Order: sequence, then C-alpha cells, then structure tokens
Amino acid sequence: MLARTGDSSVRAAEDSTRDTDRSLLPWSDLRVARDDAPCIIALHGSFGEPRDWKLVAARMVAEASFHAIALAPLAQCPVLDMPHAAAMVTRTVQSIRARRPRAPLVLAGYSFGGRLAAAATAALAPDALVLVSARVHPLPPLQAIERQRSDAALAAALDRDGMQSFMRSWHERPMFAGLVARGLAGSVAASRVASTPSWARILRELSPGKSLAAPDLARAARCVFVAGQHDTVYIDEGERLRALRRGRHLQVTAADAGDGHPTTHALLVEAPAVVAQVLDYACAP
Repeated sequence: MLARTGDSSVRAAEDSTRDTDRSLLPWSDLRVARDDAPCIIALHGSFGEPRDWKLVAARMVAEASFHAIALAPLAQCPVLDMPHAAAMVTRTVQSIRARRPRAPLVLAGYSFGGRLAAAATAALAPDALVLVSARVHPLPPLQAIERQRSDAALAAALDRDGMQSFMRSWHERPMFAGLVARGLAGSVAASRVASTPSWARILRELSPGKSLAAPDLARAARCVFVAGQHDTVYIDEGERLRALRRGRHLQVTAADAGDGHPTTHALLVEAPAVVAQVLDYACAP
C-alpha cells in the first residue's frame, strides 16, 4: 500500500492510508530495508511534512528503513491535546511496526515532532530515541501562560496572512539564522499552503504552554539529542534532559555543518549530514 518512489506515489500512499483507517496518521516510506534492519520512524516539525526528512535519509550509511509520519492531519482529531496527539502517533507507529516486527525501533522527532516523540516514548519503548532541536520540558507557569498567548497570536496571524507570508515572518527569528545564511528562508511548498488551517489549530491546541507534565524517557533504551551549535537554548535543553533519563545515558550532540555558516534550529536542512550521522549511531547494535 505504501509507496517506495516519487512524491506522487507517496501522496497516493498517504491518501490510501488515510482512507483505510482514520485513526492513523499518513506516512511516507523514504527508505526500505530488510525486515530485521532498524526501523526509523520520524516526526517532522511545525508547518512541515514528511519529505522534510529526505535530505537526512539520503545521507544515512546504516541500513535501515525510514518512515516519516505526516502531522498536519492531527488537526482532524475531535479532541486535540498532547495526550490524544501522542496516542495517535503511537497507534501509527505500531501500525508501521506491525509490518516489520523484528526490526529495532528508532523513534526520531524534530522540534514539534520531537515533543510528540518524547510524549509517545513511554508507550512505545523504542530501542533508540533521537530528538532534534526539541524542547520537551514543561514551561514554568508564568512562561506557560505567555507561551499560550503567543501561540494563539501566531495562529491568528497564520489564519490572517496565509502560510507564505507567515513563514517569511517566522524565518526572521534568530533561531533560523542558519536558514537565512544559506538562502533557504521563506520558501514554502504549495502542499504546505493547503494545510494552513490545520497548522493554525495545532498552534493553538498543542502549544508547549499547555504541556504540564514532563515525558517519561526512561523506557527508551538509548537516547540522543542533537541541536545546532549556535542554538544555545536547545543545547541547554539537551543537557537538562539528562535528569529525565534518571541516570541513564543520554548523548548530546552540537551540530556543526562544516560549511562556515551557523547551525541553528532547522537542522534537517542546515546540517542533514550531521543528523544522518546521529541516526546512524542510533541504529548501531
């Protein structure tokens, strides 16, 4: 049912998946491998889509299958909060895993997808958890309230201005300096424009300001965190995550793309080779 080649085939696969079972999120197969090779299941960031992981998947050396889940359809949930979103991600991962039950599970999440991956870890108990530029600690109460207000304003701006205009403004933030330096800021595929209403709802309902509990990362056999070398807030978050591991090892990597430009938040395009190396490490026995 799932496509192995080409974006049009991937879209057909996603449509088929959605029509077959609306309790699951659609996904794309970016790489295939033998049944006992590691199975990477990846979650993209806000305003993203599965193909955001293509640059990373193409640079991996380890043999592994690579499946990227689409998150915009979360907006179709009647009740949208982090527990319900994490449960839907869990069901989707389990559906993918049912096809390759012998494969070690590597769960990966970038930014917003990292929050979801962390929230689903207790239920999925992955062999490895890879968090990319992800902040998963709950915010202090006053900061949480302010973040809810900020995200509600962003959702209103997205509704009002549309995806293209919104993303140009979004990428002006210092956390995307690496995109700007590489001339990659502000470009949005037409497929993302179509998902504008979904992302506006997700911004409002799944704001980090509404996450009250720290995720249980203890059930991940291994945990790796990678953030941009110049993205100090997220480097600090990786260091703080060690406490959530309850003494179990957590590797923190500061990504340097080696091209003379800063590495900040958008590592899937700023430093895909570094993220691929981290996933290669996570796939190792």
